[in-house]
Amino acid sequence: MKNRIKISMSANDVWLLFFFAVHAVYIALCVFFPLPDGDEKSVLDVVMRTAAAVLAGYFMSKGFRPPKADSAIVKKRVSVQSVIVGCTGAFSLCIIIVVRYTDFTILHENIIVQLRDFYLASIAFLMGTSK
Repeated sequence: MKNRIKISMSANDVWLLFFFAVHAVYIALCVFFPLPDGDEKSVLDVVMRTAAAVLAGYFMSKGFRPPKADSAIVKKRVSVQSVIVGCTGAFSLCIIIVVRYTDFTILHENIIVQLRDFYLASIAFLMGTSK
């Protein structure tokens, strides 16, 4: 029988991961289908970008790890955390590359700046936790 790794995540972490995935899709849609300049709905983008930054910060923080647990559980949580952060960095990098090598006539720089920050923070986290 194969040994399966059981990943321990709290219900809160699962919901936060779900919200983060929705935000990633939202950011990608904003890059490829931006609202016209002056559209009243664009004020929602600030809230969405801020929430995405807060969620990314949570998954890159020590708050994602259980404070009192045995080393096996902590190692599994760090592994999950690294996957989440790695996927965030890869997603951001892919969007940045696509934007760089395609012709967008309307592009909001704020979204690209945020993706750049996510990418760099992901690299910094992964370098800081590598052994």
